[in-house]
Amino acid sequence: MLTQVANATLRILLFRAGPQDFPYAPSLTRVLVPVAVLINFVLASVTLSPALALLSSAVAVFALAASTRALLRVRQMENRYEQTFHALLATSSVLALAFTVPMMQLMPELMQYAQNPELMQNPETAMKLPTGALMMFDLLLIWNFAVTAHIYRHAAGMRLPLAVMVALVISLAMLMFVGFATSVLGALFGLQPAAGGAGGG
Repeated sequence: MLTQVANATLRILLFRAGPQDFPYAPSLTRVLVPVAVLINFVLASVTLSPALALLSSAVAVFALAASTRALLRVRQMENRYEQTFHALLATSSVLALAFTVPMMQLMPELMQYAQNPELMQNPETAMKLPTGALMMFDLLLIWNFAVTAHIYRHAAGMRLPLAVMVALVISLAMLMFVGFATSVLGALFGLQPAAGGAGGG
């Protein structure tokens, strides 16, 4: 099964297959969801405290599940939910791992400005990020969006322009929802907002 999952994930990432080619196994949710939460947690930990990063990653996976189900329900193709959700989780997890490469280079600067946002006010201390890391980050961001649109296109039976629009709307809605929900729930539970904030200088 894992070999089939890996093969399908790679083919979808290369746009040579769709979510319909992903192994149908509801039990995969118990594996792919924790993996996605863990990987998102690692990335979110760059600028958020561990507790808030975990909350943010969990909310992101929930939002992905809810938006995917809603889209397929509107298109009356809810029977494709399992494979579509699993394909999204698998491909986004692989690309998120790839994101760690540029993030490791960007992390020192991001951490500095997350802990001292006032530095952005001074042109002399304005953020100067590695060009190569930024380019890689942007390319991965575009690739991730293209794969998401590709998956939605096949799952919901849409033409490419509509799939791109839907992917854009869902991505923006998820971004706002995750940010809002994380802020509200974080404040509700009294979670520290920034990574390393307690040791400020």
